[in-house]
Amino acid sequence: MRLQPLTLNDKPLFDEYARQMGTRLSNYTFAPLYVWKEHFQFYWVLLAEHLCIFAKQAEDYFMPILPMPCDPENDTYRNVIRMAYQFMLESNRNPHIARIENVPQELRTFFEKDGFRATLKETEYLYETRTLGELRGNRFKSKRNAYNAFIERYPSAEFRPYCTADSEACFGLYDAWHAERAATCDDAIYCAMLEDSRSAHRIAIADAETLGLLGRVVRIDEEIRGYTFGHPLNADTFCVLFEITELGIKGLAQFIYRELCKELMGTYRWINAMDDSGLENLKRVKRSYYPSQLLPSYNIVIKT
Repeated sequence: MRLQPLTLNDKPLFDEYARQMGTRLSNYTFAPLYVWKEHFQFYWVLLAEHLCIFAKQAEDYFMPILPMPCDPENDTYRNVIRMAYQFMLESNRNPHIARIENVPQELRTFFEKDGFRATLKETEYLYETRTLGELRGNRFKSKRNAYNAFIERYPSAEFRPYCTADSEACFGLYDAWHAERAATCDDAIYCAMLEDSRSAHRIAIADAETLGLLGRVVRIDEEIRGYTFGHPLNADTFCVLFEITELGIKGLAQFIYRELCKELMGTYRWINAMDDSGLENLKRVKRSYYPSQLLPSYNIVIKT
């Protein structure tokens, strides 16, 4: 099996196969994988007209997503899964690293019947875009209050499209945010995640246009105090990939999120806010926006 390194030039190929997946899980798009390229080496290969993506860390491979397109009732697809998994088992120093990640809930039973063991990886949060743009009702009272307080205190605040000239200011904002978070971090896992996220943000910001990311910034007195980047998952779902705001400005997080949703609600019915990384505080925040649906995904390993 001859693997090809996954580069930005491969995005059109990836997109062609991803469009056939019909899932709202965020990882079946190019950007959420590619931005982690400094932590994993990504490769691709076509097996029987199915695109297989492999991630390599140290000497071991795993598959971050299923081969695309996914057709589990098809014998050819089953063979592709077996071939890809066998490649991992034969190539890895540690065969226990071999796995396929981000299997949608609706396919879990199929793979369990076909000789795999499934374990929950993460759960993504899906919201109605219009609900987040309007923030109506008593359940969103605190969000509206924070939003209104921000507007009252910063009437000159502007929600603008990101442009490449903003990149250095966004890098600087991230570094300041990172330093403030790290200074108060007493959770080893969260601290490690902070370090890992630095390169992902920089890649997303630097390659936003090529990655097909929509970026927005908030300027207060002409200084960037917040940014957000995301991308379409499909015709009716938009994924929020990153959001960073200056921590000392109350209501800014609510402002940037609501303004983005107000802009998108005429185009996309759904917002995927991705997962909570297993962090209780982030879980509370995401649940406080009352998701319409939770999207669990699973890792599968072959039973031995």
